[in-house]
Amino acid sequence: MFARFRAKVEKREELFSRLQEMVVLTNKEPGCVFYHLHVDSQNRDIFYFMECWEDQKAFDFHMNAPYIQAILRDAPNLTVEGIDISFMERVEVES
Repeated sequence: MFARFRAKVEKREELFSRLQEMVVLTNKEPGCVFYHLHVDSQNRDIFYFMECWEDQKAFDFHMNAPYIQAILRDAPNLTVEGIDISFMERVEVES
């Protein structure tokens, strides 16, 4: 899964701080395989989470965590376009 956040210029530092806190908290969650925060190399106001969960139960737990609910609620104030979430499945390629 990827989640994209484009910060409002005046809210960039607040959003960045909140996202960093989410990394610390989320990596302690059961079923979190990885939860990585990235910043766009061309636009420092754009952040991405690349994340992987053991199963749907772990992902559901994450989505119901208070800090996730808070960022979902606060996203319209902190971001230009809200949160863009993309789900994907890995394609296995034989070599």
